[in-house]
Amino acid sequence: MTTTTSATIAENTAATGAADLVVFTGPSLREHDLADLRELAARRGRRLQLRPPVRRLDLLELTKSGAAQEVLMLDGEFGQRLAVSITEVRAVLATGQPLAGASSMGALRAVECHTLGMTGSGWVYEQYRCGAIDSDGDVALLYDPEDFTPVTVPLVNVRWLLAQKQAAGLLPAGAAQHALRVAKELHFRDRRPSLLRRRWQQQLPASAAQVLGPELADERRDDWDRKRLDGLQAVRAALGAGDPVAA
Repeated sequence: MTTTTSATIAENTAATGAADLVVFTGPSLREHDLADLRELAARRGRRLQLRPPVRRLDLLELTKSGAAQEVLMLDGEFGQRLAVSITEVRAVLATGQPLAGASSMGALRAVECHTLGMTGSGWVYEQYRCGAIDSDGDVALLYDPEDFTPVTVPLVNVRWLLAQKQAAGLLPAGAAQHALRVAKELHFRDRRPSLLRRRWQQQLPASAAQVLGPELADERRDDWDRKRLDGLQAVRAALGAGDPVAA
């Protein structure tokens, strides 16, 4: 199985010579992230077009302009509005429009459409690509529609946090599996940090709850938000800035 790296995305961007980078984002990135990325784009001589989470027909609308551009999908809507479809992705790629995905809806569509020419990158993408994660619901979350601030914690971020704590020797494998089961029992709409912390405190051994509980504080969640890290990595790579995001 071949995988698409951030370097590959950067090479594809250079090959197209596209001046504009269109990014469909939302809860995967924060306001301060966007400010930093705008500055990076300006230094690279690129124009960064930031758009809200992608919806059905948004990609086809982009192709009507005929302008040279690269498109990166991070976030997308589903449920309340029609999600971007594989058929739409196929039609866009058929026009010669470069299309990449990462982080959330972008990672899902990149896995589903990689044989059609869509590229993908990041930890979330790789987890779906290899089959370690198979439920679309793992990337689902609630967010504030005004500023896209996440309100609940997506399960894919929980998986990443548990893997990191286990790899660091701070969390036994059994405790990590138990913590994941507890998180899975909460619907994505209910998986608020405060409730998840309470459930972990109630159901996990005290030592495990002490390791995981502090990570749910407002000031720490961004550090292990895997969707955010993948999104930053993908945008920076598309802008030709390599892969400086520490995981």
